[in-house]
Amino acid sequence: MKLTQGLLFTIAAAFAATASAETLEIGALPAADSAVLYVAEAEGLFQKEGLDVKVVPFKSALEIGAAMRAGRLDGHFGDLMNVFTQNETGIKQKVVLTTTHTHPEQRCFGMLVSSKVKKYEKLGDLNETSTAMSSSTIIDYLLDRMKETESLPAGAVKNLEVKQIPIRLQMLQSGQVETAMLPEPLVTLVEQKGGRVLWNDSKLDEALAIVALKAAYTDEKTVSSFRRAVAAAAKLMEEKPDTYRPLMVKKGLLPPPLANSYKMVRFSMFGTADGLPPLPTAEEVRRVGEWMVQKKMIKAVPAYEDVVAP
Repeated sequence: MKLTQGLLFTIAAAFAATASAETLEIGALPAADSAVLYVAEAEGLFQKEGLDVKVVPFKSALEIGAAMRAGRLDGHFGDLMNVFTQNETGIKQKVVLTTTHTHPEQRCFGMLVSSKVKKYEKLGDLNETSTAMSSSTIIDYLLDRMKETESLPAGAVKNLEVKQIPIRLQMLQSGQVETAMLPEPLVTLVEQKGGRVLWNDSKLDEALAIVALKAAYTDEKTVSSFRRAVAAAAKLMEEKPDTYRPLMVKKGLLPPPLANSYKMVRFSMFGTADGLPPLPTAEEVRRVGEWMVQKKMIKAVPAYEDVVAP
């Protein structure tokens, strides 16, 4: 078939643009909602928007923070705490989208008690109870929010530092720790194995998981393209949830025992124009920032426009 000169030029230009595009490496944690990044990558949705994106798996927020500081990543899936800390230490970045926001119809994080422990049936039973968690992360913040909203006494929970999510799960299931804070779908997994959920975050009003890009990539064109790709992936996941279960299992986001039964994460319950959960509000930035200042994690609450891309 003979190609016209114009068509050849178009193909050559498209190839050149793809070949010269800088690869954006985005760190991701083993949480159910990070699947939206893997789906966007697998379905070529980033490429459709003119972006070359590689999703890089990590086991903990601590590891992602180190990779960001070392210049190995251009952005990450995580929480506001990591963004605020890195900004204050010179790794300038902004939140470009939210993957998880609390909603009454969907829990995201929970405090669980092992099936091997019988003495805790409700939060009021906790008394200097060891809880596997990760300090300076959304887990730490949610623990304090739980204590605040549930009016728990100061000595009810005793934090036990376990950074890596898979190890935290293993310690809970083996009875090495009495309770643990975990994200979905691990909350569901523990529940199905006889564990109990003492508390979950569904009654809060918080942007819990976000994606942030380094300042060099927070121009309007890149941010808009990135959001469109992820929004398209979120729509695909809601329209055809079973299609992406194997991908989630492969990427370590969905334990094989839950491959067919897990209630897939949803994104479009908030009435936003693109179907993604809303960005963090100024009030959330202030609340999280003040909590971090109190914990001596940062020196000052950041300005909203410095940490969230419009």
